[in-house]
Amino acid sequence: MAMIFLDLLRQEFNLNEDESNLLGKTTRQLKREDRRAYFGRLKRREKQFKSFMQRQFDDLTPEAQKLWLESAVQSLLDRGGEPDLSDRLAMSVVGRIPVYTRMRERAEREGLKLKPLNNFGGVGTVIILVGVITALVLYFTAK
Repeated sequence: MAMIFLDLLRQEFNLNEDESNLLGKTTRQLKREDRRAYFGRLKRREKQFKSFMQRQFDDLTPEAQKLWLESAVQSLLDRGGEPDLSDRLAMSVVGRIPVYTRMRERAEREGLKLKPLNNFGGVGTVIILVGVITALVLYFTAK
């Protein structure tokens, strides 16, 4: 399903096969030379990619926007919850929270097992909890 996002980028920015393959990999799959190529060539153009995808997303009907959301979720579920580089771009356009929320719902309903730390529950909850506790401590010490 990430092919939708890759095809859009490939057509608009004339990406070659190597660049398309890089965008189809997760950060864990990137080897040293892949990272060098990604950060050397593609990372600089990431802002252009995002703005193009945002324009495309904004031009869509609400039904088509839901298809983008479902495509991003399906791509994540295919990888066990781990986004590839093109999914990360799509998630920044569609919204990370709606994508992760929908992914968790579908994973629970379909009985799919997600890779650790991908379901927003563990680390996200700890970060929010630490933030709330810190805010409470600062509030009470300021009084």
